[in-house]
Amino acid sequence: MIERFSLTAEIGELMDKFQVSKNMKGHKGRFNITPTQDVTIIMNDRHDQRVLQDARWGLFPFWAKDSVNTDHATLAEKPFLDRMLRRQRCIIPCSGFYGQKTFGQERDPRVMHTIVPNQPLLGIAGIFDCWRHVNGREEVRAFTMVTAAASGTMSVWQPRVPVILDEEGMEDWLNPKMTEFGKLRKHLEAMESYLMRSYPVTNAVRDDFYEAPDCVMEIRMPDFA
Repeated sequence: MIERFSLTAEIGELMDKFQVSKNMKGHKGRFNITPTQDVTIIMNDRHDQRVLQDARWGLFPFWAKDSVNTDHATLAEKPFLDRMLRRQRCIIPCSGFYGQKTFGQERDPRVMHTIVPNQPLLGIAGIFDCWRHVNGREEVRAFTMVTAAASGTMSVWQPRVPVILDEEGMEDWLNPKMTEFGKLRKHLEAMESYLMRSYPVTNAVRDDFYEAPDCVMEIRMPDFA
């Protein structure tokens, strides 16, 4: 399960990378994003223009299996997910994601930060739900991150990874005319593990309230290979 990720890019980088036309909400870099927090997503507005918006990470109810992560293989099998898949897809901008791996004689697993070298900004597939706040004026959004089974040696300690979209995948994922899952399925495979790099970082990342640059800074491990 993916329960933490980072987003250290500036807002200008997000707008350029994802060809966003409007910023509807403020954005700031984050080193330790966790479920139930508000996160920047890219979505289409009612005029099918790409915009930056805030959304809560985790569908309601929060304890539901598909709240934070959703297996790409089950998207079309569950009616409530299929509804969002057809009309409410989004991209979650990300610099890297976290997992845990055991090293040598360490008592506790070490937090690992996974990135894609030479790609400082990634687009993760997501779907969201939207409804009116009780005040009747404000729209409320919540999203879940699409994941797939990890491959290669990474799968030993990181069973699942976010679905990272390539350029074609991002175009199709945000294309409102694409409503058939069959045409989107090809974009929902896990990236090969050899294309990613994972390195150990401070275990302070486990603290939901810890937010500092060292969350993404590599540390030396005696048994690290």
